[in-house]
Amino acid sequence: MTKIHVTARMRSSNENAWELFKRYYDEKGILYEERLPFTEIDYNSAYYVRSSKDGGTTWSDWEERYDDAKAMHGAIPNSPEGDELLDERKLTLYDPKSGCVVGIGSTFYHIRGHNVGYMAWWEKGEDNWSKHTYFQMRRPDGTLVTRLFEFEEGGKDFDPENPRDPAYFNKNRCYSVTEPRILANGDIGFTLLPSMRICCKLAGVDVNTFFPSCPDFQHGLLIGRMHWNEEKKDYDFSYSTPIMLSDLQSSRGIMEPCVEELSGGRVLVVVRGSSMQNKAWNTRISPYAPGFKWYTVSYDGGKTFPPMMPLQFDDKSVVYSPASMPHLFRSHKNGKLYWLGNIIEEPWRINGNDPRWPFQIAEVDEESCALKKDTLTVIDTVRDGQTAVELSNASLMENRDTLDLEVRMTKESFNGKLFEDGCLYSEAWEYLISFED
Repeated sequence: MTKIHVTARMRSSNENAWELFKRYYDEKGILYEERLPFTEIDYNSAYYVRSSKDGGTTWSDWEERYDDAKAMHGAIPNSPEGDELLDERKLTLYDPKSGCVVGIGSTFYHIRGHNVGYMAWWEKGEDNWSKHTYFQMRRPDGTLVTRLFEFEEGGKDFDPENPRDPAYFNKNRCYSVTEPRILANGDIGFTLLPSMRICCKLAGVDVNTFFPSCPDFQHGLLIGRMHWNEEKKDYDFSYSTPIMLSDLQSSRGIMEPCVEELSGGRVLVVVRGSSMQNKAWNTRISPYAPGFKWYTVSYDGGKTFPPMMPLQFDDKSVVYSPASMPHLFRSHKNGKLYWLGNIIEEPWRINGNDPRWPFQIAEVDEESCALKKDTLTVIDTVRDGQTAVELSNASLMENRDTLDLEVRMTKESFNGKLFEDGCLYSEAWEYLISFED
């Protein structure tokens, strides 16, 4: 059995914001760190980046990319109702086959802005939030190529002269939250989450039967693959069959997928579902629906996937989990695959997104795709004197020098004092996870 060791430290606290930290390496091995303060639900009001050429021993000064206290990022000029277009596109992956740097990223259009329109989407079911996803490529000569992923006829890209054009706003709704990665054969894998209406059409399924509640608000999943075509000097794209959950299984469809290649051409996908009820979205899910993480395995390299099932332990017991982000991580130190996320021993405690503690790690049995229960290790949980805390939205990075896993996670909503109710105190924690046989 692999031994998992966890060392934790608090790097900072903030009385006035939920402050998220992320780290990553670029193609030259330079280490970058991002700092994103959140003062509103699901919205960071500033963005800072710094870099290190010596693995984090010394750092550059923080570089401000934007700060809403100085100027609202994403504001549509001259919009009478304060519309916003939030752009989260980035070039994140160097491809040695092509010499290009590529990215799969999304934009988010908010009618009346994130602070009014987005909350009205949540609370009233108003259709005023639209997502679109793009492929971007920077060629070796510096040329930037940007293309919208299109699934429907009659769609258009964003036009600043007509920002609410229905051919843009209502068509090709899709987002992506995972960064592209190089696969074992040198191709590039990525994920797309088109609207459930689009996925049902692609799958030949009647959306009015499968997901009638809010098919334009929620999403299914496509596993994408890019193959460099040397003759065309461009990528060829291919996609899996749609992966979907009905609104009787997950009221919010599929969210936050994680994907990992296994032996024999198999591909494992684990996703976040939701048992949340929302009258504004006409959700149909039972109030007694359990909270699961869902998984499926492709046996043909990611072309087709069978229906999703609840994730299990290797003793056949179910992994009960709230609607929170799952993670898959393969260690280059020992080659083993691990799952990280919230596991709840008392499933009756689960209510939609909550509770999001404890946060745990377990090795994955790659033959059965079940979690090895005897490896289950708590990374963090409520501390003495606490009754609740949110432990989710973690950022993972393997240290290239030590091959240890570094997890960065910001704690908030202490003792039931919710971030969305204005309790902004947070603590940024770092966890060093090492593996040995």
